[in-house]
Amino acid sequence: MKIFAPVCILLLLTSCADDDSSFPVGEDWIESDTRVLYIDTMTVSSSTFKFDSVQVSSTDRLLLGTYTDPIFGRTTSKIFTQLSNSTYTLDDAAVFDSIALILNYDDYFYNDTTEVQTLRIHEVLQDIKVTDDGYFYNTTSFDYNENTVGKVTYTPRPIREDSLHLRLDDAYGSLLFNEIQDNEINNADEFLRYHRGLLLEPDAANTTILGFLPTSTIRIYYSLPNEVEDEDVYSFDMTFNSSYTFHNISSDRSGTYFETLAEQEDEIESDASNGMSYIQSGVSLATRIDLPNLNGLDYIEGNGTLLAANLVVSLNTATETTSLPAGETLSCYIIDQKNIVLGTLYDYDGAEATGTIAAESDEFAQRTYSIPIHYFLDEKSTDSNGHNWYLALLDPDNNQSVNRYGFYGNQEADEDLKLQIILIYAVYDNE
Repeated sequence: MKIFAPVCILLLLTSCADDDSSFPVGEDWIESDTRVLYIDTMTVSSSTFKFDSVQVSSTDRLLLGTYTDPIFGRTTSKIFTQLSNSTYTLDDAAVFDSIALILNYDDYFYNDTTEVQTLRIHEVLQDIKVTDDGYFYNTTSFDYNENTVGKVTYTPRPIREDSLHLRLDDAYGSLLFNEIQDNEINNADEFLRYHRGLLLEPDAANTTILGFLPTSTIRIYYSLPNEVEDEDVYSFDMTFNSSYTFHNISSDRSGTYFETLAEQEDEIESDASNGMSYIQSGVSLATRIDLPNLNGLDYIEGNGTLLAANLVVSLNTATETTSLPAGETLSCYIIDQKNIVLGTLYDYDGAEATGTIAAESDEFAQRTYSIPIHYFLDEKSTDSNGHNWYLALLDPDNNQSVNRYGFYGNQEADEDLKLQIILIYAVYDNE
């Protein structure tokens, strides 16, 4: 946290614009001349840090795949799932045909989907259980059989198709089929004693991460030879149990700016990462904002009050491509000096304060977000521990996406892009 001496504040304010106005907000204001100062020169700094883990229980989207990013390294997402069904009966005359993994797209994807992808499916060897606090995290993992029950290749089409059908090994399908048909398995508890779950693991050479719905299934196809239509094919579904299905997201940051981020309290200052701070969802890289206390405003002559305050951060659009757009909002949290979340950022109306697009230009490849921080600064200035308060910026889909952002720091030469806070401060009774 930077501490400003009185002379420093006075020097800063020489570059602030002022405007003569009147504000009908009380008798003292009505009976006095009022100056409104626009202050955009207070020092604000940024850095990048990483939360230890991300809670990923019962997400609306499951992520699967891997890709390499020039800034963030290799990001990989696996899926652990427990299968379930309400009935476990098959006709004695039924004949096994095949088994398939059916993954339902939710239209989300990240990076190149034009290349052939490879997926390996393993049986899990441990009961899939939540951690002691009742959640799954992106770091949660379970032992699995190295032998696969399916290794498949495919070219993803997340926009043109609604699902991905991947045929698994007949031996695995026949095993499940026979256990159910022979009444070795008659209910969900018996099934889970034999088959605790599946791991869906992408090959390291893959180029994309795809989003799938939790309504995905394992489908067993079979026929009934005694039926009139001998060629009729029937099916039996084992659905993903959404309460015990989650994605495990990891990142290999070797050779990147972030390879030294071992603990949550570790930070990479923006001047050590090309003048930028970063966000990457899924693995929960976050931007930390260090804001000054406003004690220096006390040295402005006359009585005054803060009318508005906004944090302004601009996206480096070089971190984007046409197929990898940044989100339209940012989530904001209050954190302490060890980067532990203290709470959500709110405004004076009691609403959640988010970052929204304040300026955007396709011609100049610019996007700037504005975050209301008036209430935060007032609370920070009056709380006994406010000097240890900071802000963390994250993607709203932090637990179910791998979206990434790069923001300009305060070293940026272009005034329209540099990190800054903008204060509107009114002074009256200045005689």
